[in-house]
Amino acid sequence: MGLFTKNYAKPGKGITKEEAARRSYFDIFGRHFSDLVKLNMLFILSNVLFIAAATVLFKVYFSDVRGILSVFQSGQRIVLPLLPFVPFMFMGPFTAGFTYVLRNWSRQEHAFLFSDYFEHSWKNVKQGLCVSVFGTLVTYLLLNAFIFYLQSGMPTFFVLFVAALAAILLLSMSFYIFPMMVTFDMKLREIVKNAWIFAMAKLPQNIFYLAVIVLVHGLLLWYVPIVWTILMLFILISWTGFTVNYYAWHVIDKHMMTQVSEAEEEPEEDVFTDTI
Repeated sequence: MGLFTKNYAKPGKGITKEEAARRSYFDIFGRHFSDLVKLNMLFILSNVLFIAAATVLFKVYFSDVRGILSVFQSGQRIVLPLLPFVPFMFMGPFTAGFTYVLRNWSRQEHAFLFSDYFEHSWKNVKQGLCVSVFGTLVTYLLLNAFIFYLQSGMPTFFVLFVAALAAILLLSMSFYIFPMMVTFDMKLREIVKNAWIFAMAKLPQNIFYLAVIVLVHGLLLWYVPIVWTILMLFILISWTGFTVNYYAWHVIDKHMMTQVSEAEEEPEEDVFTDTI
């Protein structure tokens, strides 16, 4: 946990402990509901080219679902095409701007919807791209590994268990990567390392929040897909991001911000001495 003791904090006005204690998930969500709708639409519009490209490519490559399933059931080796996943590699910078706005609202700070969104998308363009490229490639490789091991004769239950565990850990890491990116001046490997620590240390809580999000999306998509589509256009993306950021900020504030504050109160020679 040595990384937590460095002075990585980016400048910005915070809130008092009393104000933080009074914050409520539903209170903040209600007060910012109209802004969340605007942010949801802004995120979609800024990524519209990538979303459209991914939609078209997935339809082209995966239009014949029955044919794919028949090949899968026959035991033939399947390697998923990479091209349909490529558009997702470019969504990282806008995800950083999206996260910055949501992080501010989660900790009851003001955020200028449009200017802060685009400013912090640009400020984090390099790390955002690295994260989205890496995350997309890992997802692609894991999906192919999942298919390969299912066809290899390994017990289905074991393959499903390992796949579910890997998905939970990776999604749990994603809870923290972008909030840390827009909050601290840290190298990407340090962000990933701390995200891994939080994914493991807070695994029960991560699973709970992940289950809530998956349940909401899954039930809507299964029973009323048209409603899910409409909600995705207007609020569901922002709701998902807000829920993640509200929880992630609580963890980051407790385990990183408090240590940064304590470090700033120590003599400078102790604060900036790197012992790693």
